[in-house]
Amino acid sequence: MARMKKRLLLLGLCCASLLPLSLYAQEAKKEKGTIVEETLSPEMSVANNAVYIKNAPANAKLQIITIVGNKVREIEVNGNGRDEVSYTLNLPKAIYIFKLEGMVRKFVIR
Repeated sequence: MARMKKRLLLLGLCCASLLPLSLYAQEAKKEKGTIVEETLSPEMSVANNAVYIKNAPANAKLQIITIVGNKVREIEVNGNGRDEVSYTLNLPKAIYIFKLEGMVRKFVIR
């Protein structure tokens, strides 16, 4: 029991010693005047047989894949990264996987 208390104390001290270092590193960034550009993550929704995409990077590619893995369509998203764009799908009723720049979503077309 005493051995376990010593290990827990040692683990707590190690974790506590790392905390001030990370806080100091963040303060140093602020002092240098580093500007970090905030990037918005893409948003995607499907309604009325159309896909709506917001915050997509310029020249992003949207892949539409069936649930069994067949690629149905590939769309080049023409947006500037901030606007919402929409594309008519004209797909039969099924479950599809939509891939856009590392984001994967599953939608049901009814």
